[in-house]
Amino acid sequence: MSDTLVIDSVQIARWQAQNDFDYNRELVGGGMTFTQWLMMQLDELLNSLFGQAWNSEYTWWLLSAIGVVVLGVVGWYLWRYHPGLFMWQGQQQETGEDTEDTIYGIDFDAVISKALGREDYREAVRMVYLRTLKALSDGRQIDWQPYKTPSQYVREFPAVAAFRTLTTHFLRVRYGNFPATRELYDEVETLGKEVAREP
Repeated sequence: MSDTLVIDSVQIARWQAQNDFDYNRELVGGGMTFTQWLMMQLDELLNSLFGQAWNSEYTWWLLSAIGVVVLGVVGWYLWRYHPGLFMWQGQQQETGEDTEDTIYGIDFDAVISKALGREDYREAVRMVYLRTLKALSDGRQIDWQPYKTPSQYVREFPAVAAFRTLTTHFLRVRYGNFPATRELYDEVETLGKEVAREP
């Protein structure tokens, strides 16, 4: 009994040479990278929207501009609502005192008195600044939140130069390791009272 199935290798070679029978192209994806495929899809979309007026050379630049805008929006969102992500470790750790600045549940006058008694002007400056923030928050001139930075409060209450100066002194003493003296404390106390009197 002879085999009825005969393979015509010449005919198979002809079929493989034709694009209609190149099934591997569909399985492999035609050797196209994801970026090339995305560019092709974007080109087709832009050509359907703008017709012949669209030049496909601009597609890469448009895609790059969109990427930059998206990264910028994400970066701004993180900076605005999660500022702790942008602080280096040394800024987040303070030595010798409570690192959490809060304006609630503190008898500021008593704490300032104790700090002055032991000549801890750094703590006294810190407490005067927090007391001033509480006065501004109670007067609805700022929206106090524990995650906000002093610079954000200056942007919320920009009209008073004394508050900018007070904030600068606080930042220099608290984060810049500048020495706090009695003279600096007296100036900060005067600025704090001036700011608290503002309507």
